Amino acid sequence: MDLELFLADLAGRFDAHRRLEADAVVGELTDAERAGVTLAARMVAMRGRDLSVLVRGGERLAGEVVDVADTWVLLRTPGGDSLVPTGAVVAAWPMGGAVAGGLGLGDTVGVDHVLREAADQGLLVVIDHDAGLHQGAVEAVLADHFDLDTDVAGAGGTVRGPAGGPPTVVSLSLTGIRRIRLLGTLG
Repeated sequence: MDLELFLADLAGRFDAHRRLEADAVVGELTDAERAGVTLAARMVAMRGRDLSVLVRGGERLAGEVVDVADTWVLLRTPGGDSLVPTGAVVAAWPMGGAVAGGLGLGDTVGVDHVLREAADQGLLVVIDHDAGLHQGAVEAVLADHFDLDTDVAGAGGTVRGPAGGPPTVVSLSLTGIRRIRLLGTLG
């Protein structure tokens, strides 16, 4: 037997085996990386571009992606800016293969922070919520819910509230928010 041919055959089989192992590792790493990509991370790549989102309850919003954080996307829609919690987004398009590293300036600012700042500045808000469409002033933001005063001057009250008539102050869960719009300052 020719030792040179024997060694060449062995080296060829060894290289082929290493290529198969490397391909398997690359596939596993690709799967692991994809498993960590969030919807928010994909929406970052859409910054400055038009995006349509469907929120819980079936409302479709379309507009330019202004900013994105872990917990929300800010869309500039024809009706004004809308802060949409990413947890309320059930579909988004066109996303294509969009993926971006890093989030926006507000990546550490949650929806609860936005509501607290609205309360501090005395801003009127419109909250599209699983419990209805509410308009008023944020009174307090707690661990998992917030209080909204729907009977403030100029707020116009609750647009669509729970059965039995609108209360003066309604407590709403943070997880039920579908969209937040700012109207301006009180009176």
